[in-house]
Amino acid sequence: MEQQFKNWLLNVRGVQDPTANSYANAIHQISEHYSQNTDTQTNIYEIEEQNRVSEIAHDYSQVGRFSEFGYRQHSRFRAAISRYSEFFVHHNDIHGGEDINPAEPPQDYEEQDTNFAYEKDLQTTLCAQISALFPGYRIFGQHNTGVEYAIGGRRIDVLLEHIETNDLLAVELKSGLADYRVFGQISMYIGLLQNQFPDKKITGVIVAGKVHESLMQACAITDRVSIKVYRMSLELEDA
Repeated sequence: MEQQFKNWLLNVRGVQDPTANSYANAIHQISEHYSQNTDTQTNIYEIEEQNRVSEIAHDYSQVGRFSEFGYRQHSRFRAAISRYSEFFVHHNDIHGGEDINPAEPPQDYEEQDTNFAYEKDLQTTLCAQISALFPGYRIFGQHNTGVEYAIGGRRIDVLLEHIETNDLLAVELKSGLADYRVFGQISMYIGLLQNQFPDKKITGVIVAGKVHESLMQACAITDRVSIKVYRMSLELEDA
């Protein structure tokens, strides 16, 4: 997995050899630090579940319990585990397979400079940070079953499960402007999930770059659908 991570850094992220080697080595150091401070023998390169990688990445983030270590060496460790979590999403090929319900083209193309260009980019970033963005939740099922979750001939962008209660949360992603039509889409997903899991509490959340007033009005009639607007931030790392 280490070599695959290096290759991804070089070929996808476009970093230089020294940085790729530095980040790859940092994962070993984070593994050692995490093992010592949690009384567990952990080799991050051997972890097979995205949820687990995301949890560790959150531990070394700005608000994580090991944030002080994460900021050492000019935030090298925090950047390394963040990149590894992102790589892990790609490694599991969450965008593979047939697209049962293709996403519509971005509605406001001229606004894409301030948003993710495509839902899949937003999906990758979100899945790499589940523990930070949705505390208490994990991706549903084994081996990322909850990513592009197939149900009723459709695909839910991300299906999350609450760690303690096992309640389900359907996440619908829109990289640009989301209007009232998205409410109908996620309401359908909630209904399909309720039929499949009658004993579970099912809710939904729409994550979008911008929200149209019509969507706000639609969601006002229920507490089962919430709305979140994502904000992109600038992060610098060595090339």
